[in-house]
Amino acid sequence: MIVIVLVLLVALLGGVGWYASGRAIHPGQNTYDWTLSDYPALDATSVRFKTGDGITLSGRFFPGTSRATIILSHGYGDNQNQMLPWAAFLHAAGFSIFTYDMRGRGESGGNAVTLGAREQADLVSTVDYLATRSDVDITKIGALGVSLGGSVSILAAAQDRRIAALVDDSGFSDAANVVSTSFQTFLHIPAFPFAPVTIRFAQWRMGANMNDVRPVARIGAISPRPIFIIHGKDDTAVPPDNSERNFAAAGEPKTIWWVPGAEHVRSFDVDPENYKQRVTRFFTDSLGL
Repeated sequence: MIVIVLVLLVALLGGVGWYASGRAIHPGQNTYDWTLSDYPALDATSVRFKTGDGITLSGRFFPGTSRATIILSHGYGDNQNQMLPWAAFLHAAGFSIFTYDMRGRGESGGNAVTLGAREQADLVSTVDYLATRSDVDITKIGALGVSLGGSVSILAAAQDRRIAALVDDSGFSDAANVVSTSFQTFLHIPAFPFAPVTIRFAQWRMGANMNDVRPVARIGAISPRPIFIIHGKDDTAVPPDNSERNFAAAGEPKTIWWVPGAEHVRSFDVDPENYKQRVTRFFTDSLGL
């Protein structure tokens, strides 16, 4: 009887771990209430470029009145269209803007989301691409990311000093922690013992190590370049303690803005004018125009 119970428990762990890891690396595609055609002021040039490991990424360049350029990185399960509202207000302020589909998203290549393990190098490849453009000042590159994009931006900026200023909106402190949170938030089952098994399966299926996805361990390397962290106080998908840990580990200069009443990546929606003013001022002070 004990043997049967043990076999059933192992089967349950394996089944849940396999299912959850599949959802983690192959999320559904989110949709939006807007498209590029809703932003006539954004004159987009579509581009395609290669990552260091040969994946083709799809992006858009929006030339501004300044060669100072901000790279916008979307969230988990999203694509570059998510970032159009951010592109609109930063472009209106004069910045050039670059958006892109992460690997396994939108029109980019790749067959899996790797939760930041490979996406961080892809963002460095994005900076490499921008360095080839005569209409970009490579000494004035900023990065803004939301959710997964925020964490990826931290990891990329920690290794690439060409990223001169960073805004992280709702990023996580480490991938393993956010996977555990997801069990309770989305699957409504305890994280233990399922999360560790899921992480093992996900690492094997995506061919990457989750230990490489710990923004909290890398964010200190960004100093003395400025960091601005934004997080909604009502975020249950990536709880605010993720940004508490990231902010504590970051070096100066650093700023954090807690937005009351904002759920995950909803600070822009809750307080749009304040959000636009704070982010625009941060990049203007950090990069100039």
